[in-house]
Amino acid sequence: MNTKGYVKLGLAMALASSALAGCGGGEQTKSGSESGGGASGQPVKLKFWTNARHDADLMKTKLEEFNQKFKGKIEVESQIMTENYEQALQTAIQADEAPDIFNAKMKLKLEDLVKMKAIEPLDAYLTPEVKSRFGDNLLKVDRQNWLDGKTYSLPNYGTTWRLIYNKDLFAKAGLSEPPKSMAELVDYAKKITEAGKADNVYGFALNMKTPTAAFERGLLPMVRLDGKDYYDWKSGKYDFEVLKPYVQALKQIVDNKSILPGYESLDIDPLRNQFAAGKIGMYFSLSAEPGVYDTQFPTKINWGVAQVPTLEGGTPKGANYINGGASWLYMSGKSKHKKEAWELLNFLYSDDVLVPYYEQGKGISVVPSVLAKAKEPTLKNFKEFAPKDDVMWPAYPVHKLEGKPWQNVISETILGLMPLDKAIEDLNKRYNDGLNNEEKAGNVKRIVEPNFDPRSQIKK
Repeated sequence: MNTKGYVKLGLAMALASSALAGCGGGEQTKSGSESGGGASGQPVKLKFWTNARHDADLMKTKLEEFNQKFKGKIEVESQIMTENYEQALQTAIQADEAPDIFNAKMKLKLEDLVKMKAIEPLDAYLTPEVKSRFGDNLLKVDRQNWLDGKTYSLPNYGTTWRLIYNKDLFAKAGLSEPPKSMAELVDYAKKITEAGKADNVYGFALNMKTPTAAFERGLLPMVRLDGKDYYDWKSGKYDFEVLKPYVQALKQIVDNKSILPGYESLDIDPLRNQFAAGKIGMYFSLSAEPGVYDTQFPTKINWGVAQVPTLEGGTPKGANYINGGASWLYMSGKSKHKKEAWELLNFLYSDDVLVPYYEQGKGISVVPSVLAKAKEPTLKNFKEFAPKDDVMWPAYPVHKLEGKPWQNVISETILGLMPLDKAIEDLNKRYNDGLNNEEKAGNVKRIVEPNFDPRSQIKK
């Protein structure tokens, strides 16, 4: 019997349904006067909330610089809360006690925050200089930082996706460079496995325990680099047929026994551990990997990073995608000090903050001025994740779906549990029926972009 679920295809997740009674614990830092904010002759006090711990050292330094710069005028108190951030924030919003500035990288949807009037549109604050620095491609990413003609956040960093490979294992197999086509991906995986058989080395690995994560890291980037997608943006319909040749290649690697055994239930960290130990030739993953192999799984292997292959190996016709790059910080729609809150936002989005953010490996910048000014990051291979053939794609429509999500169905074809053609037919019917029904009910708006061309967004 089919089960009802929600197809969650964009970057946002459903708004938390329950709120905590309080805001929970966290780390706080503050400096300056302890006197009441807004009082005559006293600095305006701003609250800054974040769920990010990875950038805490840099942000602490920069917020202290801001407090010093605006000493006697504005004072920022920051709080880090990595547990129950969304619930705490929702509680604060409902109690009209939301922080003036808060991190936008979370599970609360832009659409829901806008409906709650919880976040402030920034258009009135965007000077010609700011608009020129970011450009419409970064300021108007539909349903990510832009909604109904208004911009609610500015970009800083995002996640990019690459092929990670072991250069020594490539050399041992007689390979001098990473694969550029799907045929080479299959062939190289086989050659590496054969060359490393005595050492239990395998040419390829896939973290299939969570199909959504596995295909987000590799399948979708390859499809999009070729300018395709399972949602046809020009017609506003689903067409999973575009996945077929890429899935067939992955299935061939499995059939060739060129994949790390246990892939069916393999999670990403055990995979990384095996790669760090020199047992995997290549796999797909994200821009967190340089930090992983610097601290979590320190390794001495000679590893490299390359753009994912295209189907035929030629010049990309599309663009790989950047996940979560359109937004970083929100201004509260209920802030009583919006002028001062914009001063803080303007400071945090300056190159003086964003350049070291990238240089120190806190995140892959998507801001052209930052990438142009920044020195080479010290973290090994971090620079290889910087956007090149990568852009921010629009968010998929979100609607009800009967049955299994596409990632689970495709994983079943790779495991040999379902014929691929039958799976594609099933997915096309269920996804298009779901979208059609929800559109007729007035619950979702079909997204159609007749002139859609992700390649055109790449700045030459």
